[in-house]
Amino acid sequence: MKRKKWFCLLLAVILLLTGCGGRENGSDNTGGSENSAQGGNASGSPAINGIESEGIYDIELTKEAIAPPLQEGEIFLGAQYFNGERIWLIGNNGGQVFCYYEEQNERELLLENVYAGCRAGYTWYRDEEYFYVYSYNALVVLRSDGEEAYTLRPEGMIDGISMSREGDIVLVEYGAEGRVLKILNKESGTFSDKYTLLSCFGIAEGAEKGILLIDQSGVYDLDMESGEKTWYVKWNGTSYSPNMVDVMTFAIRMTEDGKLERLVRDGENFYVEGLKKVSLEEIGKTPLIFRVAYANVGLKLLVTKFNQENQEYHVFLQDGELGTGWDFQERNDLEIATGKGPDLIGENAVSGIYELAEKGALENLEPYFAQEEMSRDAYASAAFQSLGREDGIYGICYEMQVVTLYIREELAGNNIETLLDNMENCDGQAIFNSRYNYTPNKLLGYFFQMSDDFYGMVDWEEKTCDFRGELWEKILRVVKQYGVTDRNRQWDEIAMPVFGGQVSSFAMNDAEAMREGMVLAGHPAEDGMKHCLSIHGVSVNAASEHKDGAWQFIKFLLEEENQWLVEQDSYLPVHEKVLQECVAAQAEQFYYFYYDTPAVQEEQLARFWECLNNAELAPYRTEPVLEIIKEEAELYFTGDKSIEELSGIIENRVRLYLAELE
Repeated sequence: MKRKKWFCLLLAVILLLTGCGGRENGSDNTGGSENSAQGGNASGSPAINGIESEGIYDIELTKEAIAPPLQEGEIFLGAQYFNGERIWLIGNNGGQVFCYYEEQNERELLLENVYAGCRAGYTWYRDEEYFYVYSYNALVVLRSDGEEAYTLRPEGMIDGISMSREGDIVLVEYGAEGRVLKILNKESGTFSDKYTLLSCFGIAEGAEKGILLIDQSGVYDLDMESGEKTWYVKWNGTSYSPNMVDVMTFAIRMTEDGKLERLVRDGENFYVEGLKKVSLEEIGKTPLIFRVAYANVGLKLLVTKFNQENQEYHVFLQDGELGTGWDFQERNDLEIATGKGPDLIGENAVSGIYELAEKGALENLEPYFAQEEMSRDAYASAAFQSLGREDGIYGICYEMQVVTLYIREELAGNNIETLLDNMENCDGQAIFNSRYNYTPNKLLGYFFQMSDDFYGMVDWEEKTCDFRGELWEKILRVVKQYGVTDRNRQWDEIAMPVFGGQVSSFAMNDAEAMREGMVLAGHPAEDGMKHCLSIHGVSVNAASEHKDGAWQFIKFLLEEENQWLVEQDSYLPVHEKVLQECVAAQAEQFYYFYYDTPAVQEEQLARFWECLNNAELAPYRTEPVLEIIKEEAELYFTGDKSIEELSGIIENRVRLYLAELE
């Protein structure tokens, strides 16, 4: 709270003095690493909107379709890099196994009479002594003559096998504890656990030492003895993510010119993906910096497509998800407050996007829409965000999701009073929801999230508050009764949150809730029950030197053909035509893997549209007050304060906050 007050005061002063036009040099940090195998740009690079361009880079992606060198009657067994060369392992119906050396265009017969059970459904990997034949739950080790040395069945699923730079066989196992990197003792057939991995999108012999790994952070060599990482590239700050397409990775390597080569399979198709780190100067286009707290796959695909198609501007997507070593929001707050900062601002990249709008730090996009003659009727109303101001558009929502709640039928009510009465008078031991960890503090958020004035407890105009009424006390009692703690976590759940980003997943959750005796309820508000709209939005920094380029990107996000890409992350497009077609297509998709039903049912589709068409954004100005309430209410939930004592503490803090708004 103190930081936000300080920021708002600083912002007001700076903007008054600079008119959002400051151009002082700053510095940019795209993330530290344990060790770096590649540096950024040369020092002395020009500043971008007050941000030093040194260290800013993107990923140049190339794809080349290739085909395994199969002859009639042959099957693909595996591919890898062996002694610096890409090789293909191939089998046939006669039990033979061949190695095809791609650079030499030569075949070598490796084995005769390999039994069929060691070929169909298995992936092969080789070193100088053994063949490692694995499926998701078994590893068969064959000697060079094809005889079985032993078979291992790990506790989890096998996610990949490789040889390290030092000659050890390394296996990635995915189980209850996540992904674990293990070293195989080839003689005894035993494993030793070495490291836990957050993710793995490819594993191979290290470029310099240990093993080469692709994970959600980037590409690095892992020293198997010390655990030291030598980074080659990080995805943070780029438009690339290794999971942008669901593929199977067979082989990876770092080439001498610093390019990552990745051999992948997509269904029956194989291709080589080349990934090269390129600097701002190499790209040769005007840079646009876009900062978001988290860049999902859909957004990265949109940025990649824009960069491929736009000949004048290149968007550098910088997110704060992967441990940058500084407070992401605070750093952005300070840059924007001093007339610098990114050209494009994700609403979750700063501590208060609404305060920025109020203080004039965001560009009004209304004139841009008028100039392009773009009709609002083509989009959902959520696409255009005034951010608390009535004189324009200060943010654009490019994807959305409805969030609602199902509750046990006998407890549901059409307003907050009925809901609270039903819950308080219910017999038996029950909790709200443990799967989504509805602790007392989180449950408080459910009751207040959609209320603009806390059911009359806060008067924004008069700057007064009153937290001593019957409704306030009943909310606290019910929250304490149903909030999840370590003591009651195993009790029956009475409610279930449901996210409507895809109609098929909505239908699955709807079916589960119905089986549990729950009905569609929503969130309580002053005038009944409402559904909540969750959005991802972007605004233009009023201090940007490239507002025209920023507008081109926003216009691109809203174009019909590009709106289809947001579906990649279980979000819904805001373009009405695409939205209707997208939902209709999803409704036809089968999900019998989860439930014995052929498709989305008509009544489920009706509930989905009911939620989406009646969803609203949570009031923007209530968050600071709600944070005060949640912080102090902990004293009541732990038994340290009575309701009366708690009310006095909260009233004092809220009054101080309201006074600061002057």
